[in-house]
Amino acid sequence: MVAEPEFDGHDPMVTSTAEIVAGWPLPQGAYLADTIRRGLLASIGTGYDDPQVVADLAVGPLVIALARMEVDLADARRRIEELERALGLRNGHER
Repeated sequence: MVAEPEFDGHDPMVTSTAEIVAGWPLPQGAYLADTIRRGLLASIGTGYDDPQVVADLAVGPLVIALARMEVDLADARRRIEELERALGLRNGHER
């Protein structure tokens, strides 16, 4: 009996690096991710189409995006804590 190949998440009909990158499903409103993807596609369009090169080109922008999210999350947590304290004091509760 021949085992069927396992699905690895990639469309077997997609053959180029550009098609793979262009096919990444991004949620609506993911502007930074879309900017990163468009930059990668532009690089691929100028000849940098080796998958390893594309991965290398993606790492820097992804680290920057992660750092921004980390800072934004810490700021949001701080503001939530301030709001909770203010509401607690307003309602006569101390937190």
